[in-house]
Amino acid sequence: MEVLKKFKASACAVMIVYFIVGLIMLLNPSFVGAAVNYVIGVLVVIYGIVYCISLYQKKETGYNKFDLLAGVLCISFGLFLIVHKDILVSLIPFCMGVILLMDAVSGIIKSFKLKKMLLSRWWIVLVINLLILGFSIFIIVNAQNITELLIRIIGGFLIVDAILDFLLTLRITKSVKSEVRDLQVIEKEV
Repeated sequence: MEVLKKFKASACAVMIVYFIVGLIMLLNPSFVGAAVNYVIGVLVVIYGIVYCISLYQKKETGYNKFDLLAGVLCISFGLFLIVHKDILVSLIPFCMGVILLMDAVSGIIKSFKLKKMLLSRWWIVLVINLLILGFSIFIIVNAQNITELLIRIIGGFLIVDAILDFLLTLRITKSVKSEVRDLQVIEKEV
C-alpha cells in the first residue's frame, strides 16, 4: 500500500503541474512566449560569459580573436532575446510560413508544367498551391498571433491530459485497493 500511496502522490504532483502550466498557457500565452524567450536569452548570455572567461583563462596558450568575438556575439544575442521578449517564439511560425511559401511557389510552377504536358486536371494542383500560398502569407504576416494560438492549444491539451491522468490514477488506485482486499479475503479463507 505504501507503493500505491507514493504512486498516487507523484502522479497527483505531475497532474497539478500540468494543469497549472496548461492553465497559464491557455490564459496568458504571451507570458509563456516571453518566459521561454527570456530563459533562452539568459542561457545564451551565460554561455557567452563562460566562453569568454574560459578564453581568458587560456590566454597563455593563445586564443583566436574570433573566439572572443563568438563569446561577445553570444552575450549580445542573449541580451537581444531578453530585450525582445517575443522574437524567438514567433520565429517558429514565421519559419514554417516561409517553408510553406517556398513549397507553394514550387507547386504553382509545377502546375503550369503539368498544363504544358496537357494534363486535364493541372488546375487542381494550381488551386491547392494558391490556397497554400495564401495560408503561408497569412502565417508570415500574423506569426505573433499564430504563436499565441499554438501556445493556447498546447495549454488546453495539457489541461485535458492532467484531467485524464487524474481519472486514470483514481481508477488504478481503486482497482489496486480492490485487488488487495480480495487477496486479503482469500488469505483469511486459507
